[in-house]
Amino acid sequence: MREAGSRGTRPVEGTIEGLPGWYFVLVGLLVASNDLSRQFSDRYGWVALLPLVLVAVHLTLWFTLLSRRRRYLRSVWRSKQALALVAVLFTVRLLLQFGLAKLTDEAAPLHSYTHLVIGLVMLVVTTVGAWFDQWLVLRVVNRDADRRR
Repeated sequence: MREAGSRGTRPVEGTIEGLPGWYFVLVGLLVASNDLSRQFSDRYGWVALLPLVLVAVHLTLWFTLLSRRRRYLRSVWRSKQALALVAVLFTVRLLLQFGLAKLTDEAAPLHSYTHLVIGLVMLVVTTVGAWFDQWLVLRVVNRDADRRR
């Protein structure tokens, strides 16, 4: 049953469920995959394919398991918080790269782990940021739906 006079097609009953937590870890891995593959591709050639494999997994999930939630996922990622998250991730990435470049000039052993550190930090920041963005959006949307009932 749909809400009368509503612009959207949101069901009246129930709350919108968010994406599962593992999805955000997968998003974090996708963001970190370039740095992780750069760190280990000289020792393990197959690691260079990690970004491509993760993109294929995301596309497969997008058209199969997440197809019912695709509309909600799009609205979450188009929110102002998501755009701010992208800007924060970009800034964090640049600051990490410049900061680690300065630090590794002084401490040579750290130079060999630059991409690993950047990849792990981006993994954590992306996972937590994307989960928090969804939590915030769904909290507001579900609270508004509860008020209308």
